[in-house]
Amino acid sequence: MGINQITGSVPISIYNISSLQRLQLGENNLNGSVSQEIGNLTKMQYMDLQQNKFTGEIPKEISNLVDLEVFIIALNSFSGSHSMEIFNISKLRIVDLSANNLSGTLPSNIGFIFPNIEILYLGLTNLVESIPHSISNCSKLTTLELTGNKLTGLIPNSLGYLTHLQLLNLAKNHLMSDSSLSFLTSLTNCRDLRYLFLIANPLNGKLPVSVRNLSTSLRQFYAPNCKIKGRMSNEVGNLSSLFDFDISGNDLVGSIPTSIGNLRSLQRLFLNDNKLTGFIDDNLWRYVWVPIN
Repeated sequence: MGINQITGSVPISIYNISSLQRLQLGENNLNGSVSQEIGNLTKMQYMDLQQNKFTGEIPKEISNLVDLEVFIIALNSFSGSHSMEIFNISKLRIVDLSANNLSGTLPSNIGFIFPNIEILYLGLTNLVESIPHSISNCSKLTTLELTGNKLTGLIPNSLGYLTHLQLLNLAKNHLMSDSSLSFLTSLTNCRDLRYLFLIANPLNGKLPVSVRNLSTSLRQFYAPNCKIKGRMSNEVGNLSSLFDFDISGNDLVGSIPTSIGNLRSLQRLFLNDNKLTGFIDDNLWRYVWVPIN
């Protein structure tokens, strides 16, 4: 029933269909709140309400849906707490609460209560506090999207235990690291990592030599405005699959490593608003456009 123009609210009678296993109402113009009667749908496995105009809180009765595997409510106007009850459903594989007005924290034991989670989108809500170290126990996680929240503290090195991780988006938070950006070293264990977004976090450290050991599958590496300082490691030339590399708006000094010219897949390189000096090697000009102030 997605990509229609269904309007109005969800009929209360739908919550009486106790045998219902899949509810897909995404991309419509539905409004109103979700009734607490949703707790009657105890056989529900898949629920997609994304891109509507729903408001109000997520009913705590959602915890009754013990067989729920997919829960997608992105791009609505849900408000209040992001409902700790959703974190009590251990069969969940895909959760997308992004682009709502929800608030709260990530449970400290998230890695133990979400043993089957594969895709977790919590971006553009109002999450506060830090990323729990226990997230390392979400061993099936392939996508972790936490952009645009108010997360603070150190980026945990335990992210390196998520060996199936393909996308990590921590952009636009208040996250920090130690001076050696050791979390990047830990991410070298994630051999399937393709997309890494760190935009506008106050990392305040130097790129480690270990970046050469990041996944050879890495396609996009965005770290502008992260207070990264020091010289740009020549080891970035090892990232053979890199397509986009944005490290603009930092405090990098010295010359541009000639090894970047070895990145034959590179199409966009952003180094502007740093303190780089020297000249651009002819080999580099052959492959990329480099905007430098």
